[in-house]
Amino acid sequence: MAKIFTILNNKGGTGKTTTVLNLGTVLAKMDKRVLLVDLDSQCNLTSALGLWGVEDTICDLFLGKCSITQAVKQNGKINLLPASDKLLETEFLINSEPGREYILKEKLEKILDEYDYILIDCPPSLGTLSINSLVAADYFIVPMQAENFAFIGLDRIMSVSEKVQKRMNPSLRLAGILFVKLAPRTKFSQAVITNLTSNEHFKDKLFSTYIRQDIALMESGAFKQSVFEYAPKSRGSEDYMDFANELIKKYDKK
Repeated sequence: MAKIFTILNNKGGTGKTTTVLNLGTVLAKMDKRVLLVDLDSQCNLTSALGLWGVEDTICDLFLGKCSITQAVKQNGKINLLPASDKLLETEFLINSEPGREYILKEKLEKILDEYDYILIDCPPSLGTLSINSLVAADYFIVPMQAENFAFIGLDRIMSVSEKVQKRMNPSLRLAGILFVKLAPRTKFSQAVITNLTSNEHFKDKLFSTYIRQDIALMESGAFKQSVFEYAPKSRGSEDYMDFANELIKKYDKK
């Protein structure tokens, strides 16, 4: 049965899509059965996998216009629930639905046995779609940059996730905080990491793996490829491989 991870941050540019794409790619390379879910109206994950403009997207799924088997599309060894540019409109439409926070959970429950890992790419907000992802997930991962205001956003994410856990999904857990775009040798990055590791709430919740700054990660996204296709010997591919191994070691037997 699949373990569901939602990749969540209410701030843009924190590496959510990059993480979902590259973590999903390396898990598939390890012969794990992987489904990616695109909940971001920018549709960058869908575009990166060459599935922009297909019929029967996650919008149709949310609105009951297709089944989940119709909505799931395949790209090589990875399956995807693709987004479309109607996702914001879809979010508005489902806001009047009773139990709207449970729609994604109900849909994914039908295919859990078909996958080992389901990774959800969230929008840079904590609205209805992101709440759907938290209700559906077993764990959430927060990609975070070492910057001045990172803690403010983290406090908000934790507050919302605690409410979801209390009211809608008691099994939800924070898998960890993943530092991305990190320059590990700078004093500022080291200070942020030290600050977080000394925080009582987060000291045991940092992944050991850091995703270092790497131009290949930015360029691979622009060329609609994973970093493993674009630059297989880059720091980015090395770091995401290490992250996948850390995740598997921690969760594969649970």
